[in-house]
Amino acid sequence: MRFSSVLFLPLVLLKSVSSTTMDSKALSSSIAKFSAKFCNELEKKTSVVASPLSAEYVLALVALGSEDPAHAELLQTLGLPGDDAVRSAFTNVSAKLKSVKGITLNVANKVYVQDGGYELNSALQNDAVKVFDAAIEKLDFARAGAADTVNKWVESKTNNRIKELLTADSVNSDTRLVLVNALYFKGLWLKQFDKMSTMDQPFHLDETKTVDIPMMFIEEEFSYGESTDLGVQYLKMPYKGEEASMLIVLPEEINGLDKVLKKLADGYDLLGDVDKMGETKVRVTLPRFKIETEIDLGDLLPKLGVKAIFDQNNSGLTKLLNSDEKLFVSKAVQKAFIEVNEEGAEAAAATAMGIMMCSAIIDEPPVPSFTADRPFLAVILVDNVLYFTATYRGA
Repeated sequence: MRFSSVLFLPLVLLKSVSSTTMDSKALSSSIAKFSAKFCNELEKKTSVVASPLSAEYVLALVALGSEDPAHAELLQTLGLPGDDAVRSAFTNVSAKLKSVKGITLNVANKVYVQDGGYELNSALQNDAVKVFDAAIEKLDFARAGAADTVNKWVESKTNNRIKELLTADSVNSDTRLVLVNALYFKGLWLKQFDKMSTMDQPFHLDETKTVDIPMMFIEEEFSYGESTDLGVQYLKMPYKGEEASMLIVLPEEINGLDKVLKKLADGYDLLGDVDKMGETKVRVTLPRFKIETEIDLGDLLPKLGVKAIFDQNNSGLTKLLNSDEKLFVSKAVQKAFIEVNEEGAEAAAATAMGIMMCSAIIDEPPVPSFTADRPFLAVILVDNVLYFTATYRGA
């Protein structure tokens, strides 16, 4: 028996959760929980950027084209109660994206279908267009340059930040689908850092090693908070338009980041803390940094409970195509990029999944200092939804 494959390149965005529909707070919470578990499984020895939301986009569309056991695994991992909740969540997200002001935020979805008699299942095609606003295109995956066609589309949607998402051998005559979601973000700080204040300062790689890196400085009013339970300081810096912001989660301990990530993955309510933050003047010292990462989702997703889709014998991917061929995910990869400087931040991500055919109050409070001179977590939020996450470790 021959096997077909589907290749996925998504960037994810979610909105709310209930039993069939979700309010924005519930959806934001479900995304935050998925993101925390996702980040907890990433590389611990170096700086990493990822878009868990991008991965969610792909998984959500796959969920609508699957049956148990894959269907149940995907819904549980996403934190969504059923297909109607998936549709409601992503429809709301798409609507919100089109109304965000002050930043550049592009989310693009595309489904490539093997040319020559293959079609998306009619119900899934309806969902792809109406829920995910996805374009659909026929492509002969067996021809030379097929991967380049997909890569060029991803580049065009991420301001050329994500290049060569797929290698030439990622697709072949057994590939049946490539599902692509590309996410691009660019925002200017509402209150920008002065480049003249940036200077090299020590950054703690661990308790014994430091490295000198460019550190930016600003003293301004920001949303600030502390958590003794999590052992961190919080800083939330808005971008122009004030609908997007970067949240920095700074551990008190030099080697505290992994412990913080573990607590978040175990269910600590990060957004609950964010809601309690207040505006105050803060002395901020923050690294200027750029991170590029490639993540093997085929290795990471099973750790989150998504296993069946990789099973050649019983993947559950029965409602993707109008074909009786058995499908399974043969490859899943995400590439992401983020750059943070005095002007603001730029981030991009794309995920690819290949599915093969089986074969306290004081009168005059002191100004708090927020000095990010040790490994920390950075999160880009839009309307309290997590879009990108980065763990910066100085290397």
